[in-house]
Amino acid sequence: MRVWITGVGITSALGLTARDTFTRLVRGERGLSTIDLFDTSAQRANLGAQVRGVTTPPGDVWSRTTAFAHLAAKEALEHANLDPKSARVALIAGGTTAGMFENETYVVDIMSGKLPRAPIAALRSHPLSSTTDALDATLGPFVRARNVASACSSGVTALSLAMAWLLDDEIDAVVAGGTDGICRLTLSGFNALSATDPEPCRPFDIRRRGLNLGEGAGFLVLERATDAKRRGRSPLAELAGASLAAEAHHITNPDSEGRTAARVMREALARAGVAPSEVDYINAHGTGTPLNDAMESKAIRSVLGEEAARVWVSSSKAQIGHTLAASGAIEAVIATMCITDGVLPPTAGLAEPDPACALRHVTTSQRMERVRAVVSNSFGFGGMDGAVVITEPELARERTVSKRRVVVSASAVLEQPSGITPDAKLVLDPARARRFDRSARLCAVVAHAVLPQEINRERCGVVFGSAFSSVDEAAAFVLRIHEKGPRLASPAEFPNLVPSSPIGHASIYESLRGPALATADLRASAESAVLTAFELIAAGDADAFVAGGVAVRSQLIDDVFFPLFDDGATHTARSECCGAILVEAEATSANRAVANLEAIVHRDDAPLALPAPREGARIFGYVAVEAITHWVAGTSWSGVAIETVERAVGSNEAAGAAAFDAALRAIAKGETSHALVIGARAGVRYGFVLSGRG
Repeated sequence: MRVWITGVGITSALGLTARDTFTRLVRGERGLSTIDLFDTSAQRANLGAQVRGVTTPPGDVWSRTTAFAHLAAKEALEHANLDPKSARVALIAGGTTAGMFENETYVVDIMSGKLPRAPIAALRSHPLSSTTDALDATLGPFVRARNVASACSSGVTALSLAMAWLLDDEIDAVVAGGTDGICRLTLSGFNALSATDPEPCRPFDIRRRGLNLGEGAGFLVLERATDAKRRGRSPLAELAGASLAAEAHHITNPDSEGRTAARVMREALARAGVAPSEVDYINAHGTGTPLNDAMESKAIRSVLGEEAARVWVSSSKAQIGHTLAASGAIEAVIATMCITDGVLPPTAGLAEPDPACALRHVTTSQRMERVRAVVSNSFGFGGMDGAVVITEPELARERTVSKRRVVVSASAVLEQPSGITPDAKLVLDPARARRFDRSARLCAVVAHAVLPQEINRERCGVVFGSAFSSVDEAAAFVLRIHEKGPRLASPAEFPNLVPSSPIGHASIYESLRGPALATADLRASAESAVLTAFELIAAGDADAFVAGGVAVRSQLIDDVFFPLFDDGATHTARSECCGAILVEAEATSANRAVANLEAIVHRDDAPLALPAPREGARIFGYVAVEAITHWVAGTSWSGVAIETVERAVGSNEAAGAAAFDAALRAIAKGETSHALVIGARAGVRYGFVLSGRG
C-alpha cells in the first residue's frame, strides 16, 4: 500500500492558504507581532505569530481554533478535489486548546461568582471534540472522526493514525491534521516556564533563549494510491513512513541524549524503506529553546551519521511561531511543498549556529534540483515524540498491508458514584508521583494494575480518553492570572493543564515507550481511546496499549460543562471513574489474552455490522437498558441480554472502560464466551465484540 498526499491546506500568521504561507516562508518573512487578542502588556514575552483576518461564523459556537481548522481542511479537500459526501472520507484533528481563548472570560466570571454555575451555550466550544463536530457539520459528513492530543506532536499523531486507518477497507481517504489557537493560559504558561523569547526566536543559534508562540492549522488529504489513481488524481508527494514513541523521561524537559527522538526518525525511515542517503532535508521541530535544539541536533546526527554533513536542516517556527498541536501537520505540509517546489525554507534569525547544534543549516532559501525525501519531527510535553517521512511518489518501499489480530489481556477500574476515595489503591511512589494531579494519579494506578511485569515496555503505548481535561485546575490557573497577573502563573501547575499530561505522567511512571496520546469524544471518550489502541496495534505501530478513560469530579464539569452535552441516556448524576484494559497484538501477547477483540464504529444513521451472537451472548454498556436496546435495534444482537454498569459507575465520560471491565470479568469467569461492549454519543456508535479464548 502506498499513501499519497493529494491535497494540503494551511492557516498561519503568514497566510490563510498553504501557497501564501509557503511563498512567504521561502522568502524568509516572519509572521511575528505583538499578541493583541487580549491584554499582554504584563507578560514576560508577548511576541507571537497571531493569525489575522479569520473570523468565526455569526451565531455559531465556533472557536478560533475551529475556524483555523475549517479553513485549512477545506483548502486541503478542495485541493484534492475530494467531496466527503461522495466518498468514504474520514477526519482526524489533533488539538490542545479548542475553545479555551473564548471560554477563559466565562470561566473567570463563574469562578469569581459573577456568573452562576450553570450551563452556558457559548461553552460548547470547550471540548476538543468541538472541532471535529463543527467540521463534520460543515465539510462532512465524515464516515469516521477522531480527536487526538499528544501536546506539540498532535499533528504527527493524527497523520500516523490516518495511515493506520487507510489499512481499513471502510475508509477511502482521510483528511488529517492539527489546529490550535493562542490563549491566555498557554501564553502565561510558557512564559512561566521561561520557555519564551521576548524577541524573535532563533532556533539553533548560540544566543537562542526560547520560542515564540504561534497559532494556526494544517491539514493533508491522504489516500491509498490505488484509490487516488481510480479517481484520476496525481500525488503531490507520498507519506511513506511514520513513528510515534514516548520518552518516559520528564513531563517538560526532553531527554538530553535524544534517544527517543532518534528512535522515531529511524523507525519512520525503516517503515518507509528510505535510507539516510536518500534524505535531502529535515524539517526540524526546532523550537528555539536551549534544551530542545541541542537534543534534536544530537538525535539527527545519530540517525544520519556521515550523511548529516550533506542533509539540509531548518525550522519554520521562527517565522510562524510554535503552533503547538498544529505544528506537526503544518510542517508536514511544508515538507510536501518542499518536494513539489524543489526549494527549502530557511531558519530565520539563525546567525551563529551553536556548536551543540552542528548541522547543515538552511540560512537562506535553498533551491534544489530535486528533494527526494524529507523527515519532519515533532516533540511534545511528556516526551511524546513523532516523526514522518514524506517522499517523492514511488521513491519509498510499498508498504505491505497486513492487519494484526488484536486481543484483550486484562482490565481494571476504579469506580464509585460518590467519588473515588484516596485509599491504599491510589497510593503511588510519592517521589515519582509528586507532580501528579488527580487525573494523572488515577491513570497511573489503573495502568499499573493491568500491566504484567514481563511486558515489552518499549512497544507498549498508553491512551486515555477524557472529554473535558483538567477544567477546575485550568480555571484556577486563569483566575490567578486575572487577579494576580501573568507573572505569578505557576510553572509547576501549567504542564498538568495540557490535555495529554495524565497520559504523559502514566507513561513516565510505568516506563512505557510506545505511542502516548489522549482522545476526546464526550461521553464515549473511553471508547475512542480503546478504538485508537485497536487501530494502532492492528497496523503494527505498537504491540500493546493501556487504553481506557478518566473522568474526575469537578464542580465546573458537573455543573456547567457536562449538562451541555447530556442527552438523557443515563439516570444517574455525573460521577468519578477511571478504567483501562490491556490491548495487545495476538502474536506478542504471550498467552495472556482473555478474549479476542473486534471493533466496529458507525454513524448513527447506519446499522452496526455486528457478527451474529453466540448462544449465551451478553451486551455490556454504561447507560440505561432502554438506551442500549435502542442502539442495537435492527442488528443481530437485538434481544440479547443486557448488563449495564450505570448503577456502579454513574454517568461520566470514562464509564465505557467500566463496561469493558465487566465484560472481560464475565468472560474470565465463564459466564459468557461472547460479549458486545457498546457505547455511543450524539452521531456515533461504538461496538466492540469480545470472544472468549477458552
